[in-house]
Amino acid sequence: MLGAGVGAVTNVITSDWNWWLFVALVVLVSFCAAGATYMPGQRDEPIPAVAPTSAVSTLPPASPVFAGRRRELERIVSHPGHQDHRAVLFLITGEPGVGKTELAVQAAHRLAGHFPDAQLFLAYRSHRGESGRLDVRDVLLDALGTFAPGTSQIALDTDRLASSWRAATTGRRILMVLDDVVTNEQVMRLLPNSRHCLVISTSRRLLAGIDPDLHLSPGELTREEAEHMIREIVRRASHELGDATIRELAAIYRLPLTVRHAVDQLVSGTGPEAIRMSDHGSENSVFTASFSRLRPRERLVLHRATLYPGPHLTEVFAAALANISPAEAEQALGELHRLGLIHKPDPYGYGFHDLVRTLAMADGREHDDEREHERALVRLLQAALDVVGDLNTLIHAPVFTSTPVGRRPSNLPPMTQTEALTWMSRYFTDLRAVIRLAIDRSWTDTWRLVNGISYYMRIHRNIPQIEEFNRSALQIAIADGNHLGQAVCHIQLGRMARTRSDYATARSHAHKALPLFVDLNDVRGQATSHAELGYIDHHLSLYEDAAAHAEQAVCLYLQVGDTQGRGDMEGLLGMLGRLTGDYRTARGHLEAALALFAEVGNERSRAWIHLELGIINRQTRAYDEARRLFQLARETADRTGDRNRQAWADRELGILARMTGDFDEAMTLLSAALHAYRDIGGRRNIGDVCVELGTLHRVRGDLDTARTQLSEAMSIYRDIGNRRGLAWTEIELGVLDSLTGAVETARERFDRAMVVYTEIRDNSGAARTHFEQGSLAASQGNDIAARSHWEAALRLYESMGSPAAEDTRSRLSAL
Repeated sequence: MLGAGVGAVTNVITSDWNWWLFVALVVLVSFCAAGATYMPGQRDEPIPAVAPTSAVSTLPPASPVFAGRRRELERIVSHPGHQDHRAVLFLITGEPGVGKTELAVQAAHRLAGHFPDAQLFLAYRSHRGESGRLDVRDVLLDALGTFAPGTSQIALDTDRLASSWRAATTGRRILMVLDDVVTNEQVMRLLPNSRHCLVISTSRRLLAGIDPDLHLSPGELTREEAEHMIREIVRRASHELGDATIRELAAIYRLPLTVRHAVDQLVSGTGPEAIRMSDHGSENSVFTASFSRLRPRERLVLHRATLYPGPHLTEVFAAALANISPAEAEQALGELHRLGLIHKPDPYGYGFHDLVRTLAMADGREHDDEREHERALVRLLQAALDVVGDLNTLIHAPVFTSTPVGRRPSNLPPMTQTEALTWMSRYFTDLRAVIRLAIDRSWTDTWRLVNGISYYMRIHRNIPQIEEFNRSALQIAIADGNHLGQAVCHIQLGRMARTRSDYATARSHAHKALPLFVDLNDVRGQATSHAELGYIDHHLSLYEDAAAHAEQAVCLYLQVGDTQGRGDMEGLLGMLGRLTGDYRTARGHLEAALALFAEVGNERSRAWIHLELGIINRQTRAYDEARRLFQLARETADRTGDRNRQAWADRELGILARMTGDFDEAMTLLSAALHAYRDIGGRRNIGDVCVELGTLHRVRGDLDTARTQLSEAMSIYRDIGNRRGLAWTEIELGVLDSLTGAVETARERFDRAMVVYTEIRDNSGAARTHFEQGSLAASQGNDIAARSHWEAALRLYESMGSPAAEDTRSRLSAL
């Protein structure tokens, strides 16, 4: 159509219709259009429709000056990229400074429109030292967290992470840049599960076992290419350099990185004219010459910055490394950036090109003492401890010990809870790198640093790495004979085990922590241990034991003035009251907890209490208030990024929808909750949603699907030892059995449920069981047994103030 239009307009302008000209223009323009649309990631058959997804892009900005690599760029952009069963893979290899990453990024930006689901930049940082480099597990976790943030894992197993990544990318159209890879596993594990994807990898060498669809190995620029690059930089800077100067520079500097730096120095007037003379020796001398011209403070910051293991160096950490004020560090970083010695790939901090970092490290060894490096690293670790300490205060992370932590203010700007969580998300890779540095060096306070980031990682369900870090920190604390560190690590490991529904391991860690805290006379630590034991007993339906631990923890938290801890325990006592049907007492505890959390400004904990109060309102048929509270909790969970409470709110809204007759909405919400819980782990939560889905399918008449869901829940509860869950599922399966005529099986199930509810003193469960036993007896014509069970249920429902008493009374009246 475009060709026909161009041909027609051309003939009209010339006022002499020429069919040869018309046909030629149609053919020429059509070929151009076809070539422009035939890009990697597309095929000659239609791309199948995929579910909509939010576009995600983490590509760094491309340099506005890109010269000398036009042929390589054209080969990438014009490559057909057809593969029948897998993603297309390109590999770019070459020495440091040759422009591998920039070529990949330039190509990615040009092709981004063909991959609307995501454009991801993932850097392995393979040449940044032990603590700074990322392994396949790290990058898989980062990729899942970016592209599929609802997905987290319960094990740091590479196979499982790769499987989750393939599942998340199935049928998607994704472009990925994998930067600085050194093994074929780093590439193959990250290949998306879609032939509509493109992966561009960069490496210093060709990798065994990688068969790229396109391999590029750019070398030094030719003299003509270097001259072209210099002229383009000068033109954009509105500067003038004589042809002779340009030729001299192009004769010496042929790597894009060194060409850029040399020209920037001349354009900015920083470097002397001698920068372009050939007697400087190697091409890298342009950087060493720049180092020599730095003022002492900038040179010190440059040297010390090479010790930083993370990707985003900020003034706080630069100040610690150089032992200067943050204001001085900020000025020095700005000057180093202006001089082109460090770069700023995003707004969050500064970084090095690997070649510049290597040269700066060598320069630092000539001017710095190893002991100074050691002291600098200790200051960095202490600064990180100060930062996570302040952030934990802002996000209301639980405090496990009364012992002073011995830290200083971190000079972070004022932040809200949500802003602090966002900060931790942006700099998580940096904090993780510093933790690994502490572990590598067996730093005495490693346990403090690990403890400082564990709560944030638990919110984001990064359970495996929390356990990995805490196990390492525990070993260091044991080697040091540090009982406080051991106790705190045991608490953290116990919490993670509880999150995974491994209650035996969780109890073991809590019991190991408690005597350590007692020996240290650490009151808050003792309270934390009792709180953990209370939560574990709650999950195991040992309600009296759970309440005893919670009440003991409240007394201990009062001694140390821990408002957050008291709020947590009031919330636990409220849950226990709800579970045993004592709604009046439950409300009292929950409202007390809500007031305590409001006092400390903890939004996330208030969302928890809103959910608990909403459940009581649902159970007492105050549906409108229940819905308001559930939606309020959902909004808070969305704002704070709490995926666990998002799923919890969806589950409760789904139950409410089922109870009010909106079965389609209930199915949507409960299915979303189940999907989320399968992603983030927590088998008890999965079991709870399976029971609710089983109930919903039963109500809708799909008895086979209901039984499948309930059988899965039964298996989960049996594995984790959750007796209340087993009893609940027995009741639901008993109702199914009674509907299908399996009366004796139903009666046996109800009897087993009653034994459990009686033992754990759950009046609500016992009342429900009596009600169902009465209904079964009535269906068999046994009015005497029906009346006995319904009267028992009525007494329990009336003692709880439950609206279910009216239903029971109606059944009795009808006998």
